[in-house]
Formats: sequence, C-alpha cells, structure tokens
Amino acid sequence: MGSYGDTVAILAPFEELTKKVSSYDALASDVIPAVTVLVRLLNRETDEDHGVKTMKATLLAAVKKRFSDVETNPLYFISTILDPRYKDRFFSNNTAPEAKLHLKQELQIMSRAEAEGSRAETAEPPTKLFIKAQASTSLDTVFDEIAKEQPQAAQPLAAGAAIELDTYLGEAPSPRKDSPLKYSGVNKIRFPTLAKIARKYLSAPCSSVESERLFSSVSHIIDENRNSLTADNAEKLLFLKKTLPLTFSSPLSE
Repeated sequence: MGSYGDTVAILAPFEELTKKVSSYDALASDVIPAVTVLVRLLNRETDEDHGVKTMKATLLAAVKKRFSDVETNPLYFISTILDPRYKDRFFSNNTAPEAKLHLKQELQIMSRAEAEGSRAETAEPPTKLFIKAQASTSLDTVFDEIAKEQPQAAQPLAAGAAIELDTYLGEAPSPRKDSPLKYSGVNKIRFPTLAKIARKYLSAPCSSVESERLFSSVSHIIDENRNSLTADNAEKLLFLKKTLPLTFSSPLSE
C-alpha cells in the first residue's frame, strides 16, 4: 500500500494544473498541453510507484476518458497552435498535421477576404477532427521537455499567409511564463495574419471559473447601501470593473 506522501506526490500535478486553468489569465490554449503533460506524468514509472500503481492507472484512464476529444475541438487545437508557448509540440501522434492543415485553411480564407477588400470575419471553425488524444514530478520539467521535442512533419504550405505559419512554427516555443498575447502584439508586423486570428482564438478562456467569479463580484457592487442601483447601471459598473484593467494592459488592444 502506498504511503500518504506517494499519494500527495501523484495528486500534486492535478492541484497545480487546476489552479493554473482556474486563474484569470488561463486560455483555451492551455487545455491540450495540460492534458498531454498529465498523461505523460501518469504513464511514467518511478521508484515511488510501489503501492500506488492502481491509483495512477485509474487516474490515467479517467483523464483520457474525460478529455478524449479535446484535440478534435477546433477551439482547442487552433488556439494551442497559435499560442507561442506550445505551438504544435503538445499534440498526440498524427493530430498535429491535421490541426495545422485546418489552421492553414482558415488563414487562407482570411487572406483571401482581406485581398478582396472584405471586412468579414473569418470562416466558421472547421469541423472536428476524429482523432483521439494521447500522451505526460515536476510539471515545469515535463512542459519544457515536450516543448523541445521535434514537431511532426506537415504537408507543404502554400504561399501567402501560410508562410507566416511555417516561419512561426519553425521557431522555438516561448518560455511558459511568457504571455501569448504580448507575443502577438510584439510580432504583429512579422505575422500580421496570425496576430489577427490570434485575437479570435486566444481570447477564449480556459474554463468558466472566471465567469463565476464575475457573478460573485456583483455582491461588491450591489449591497444594502446601494440597493436602489438599477440593473442596467449595475451591469455597466461590473463591465467596467472587469474590462478596464484588460483594456489598458492588453498588447492586442488598439
């Protein structure tokens, strides 16, 4: 039977990642890398596994079942590629080339629309890929390990905006502590089309936790001393409370 310390060691990455994806700045792009790292960690055999192998196997099966379709969801796989900390390094086998192909198609649609003088939004997200997710006691070590691995080969990309994608993916991923939004702001001259599409996908939150915090913030605006505040004004105050800091700090703001 495993010791209390062994159990804590196994569950520690879950706690760390839960806190990470629940933070105010967590993005949809954090989901696939988090799952990949957890799977790799649970697949590893260590000297401390004695007595807790069944627990690790159960957790591994639960993670795979729970997140079996994340790499087939356009929001997750496109945002992951657009995140300079992850790019195409954190996908399971045979999934990255498919994901890159879908992103390339969306980039080409955006480029064509701009060339024709269109101001329309980019096309609807592509249909889901029908490929299951795979694969990851230090979380930082595993993240760095995966980021340094060689990406899978992709189909040759066409000229135009797709060349941006080739150049972008050919560069090493950014450190995990860096902000993907700042990267897009700093590199929007080099990667103008990628920066525009990043606004769409990197604006998506990782979970609903921040939305739930937003509802909780209402209690700080409407109280017994301000009980005559109208719903419309309360909504505006709540909007300003949450968006003003983002407006002045976001590198993507214009």
